[in-house]
Amino acid sequence: MNRPSARNALGNVFVSELLETLAQLREDRQVRVLLFRSGVKGVFCAGADLKEREQMSEAEVGVFVQRLRGLMNDIAAFPAPTIAAMDGFALGGGLELALACDLRVAGTGPGLGAGGGARESGVSETG
Repeated sequence: MNRPSARNALGNVFVSELLETLAQLREDRQVRVLLFRSGVKGVFCAGADLKEREQMSEAEVGVFVQRLRGLMNDIAAFPAPTIAAMDGFALGGGLELALACDLRVAGTGPGLGAGGGARESGVSETG
């Protein structure tokens, strides 16, 4: 994952890219393991892109949340082992992504966060 400006936040385009890539890799019988890692120093995934999400209608948010669930289900059901190499923050949906993997390996960097505190406080996870 390499979305430095958004700390790998899960926005519409990024989720589409992940879903498309998973579909392609699922058909490739030579794939023996799938590794999720970040190209952004200090962050695995900041979760849902809240800046993008605040621009959505309620109906659009519902569709987006369903797509995120679909992504997590696709990762969990992937036919080869999946590994989350977590060397940085994994917040909200980023932690869900890691939990959807078969194995999680954490570095010594920043930690994990599952709560809705950022949403409730109005602070954006993506800056």
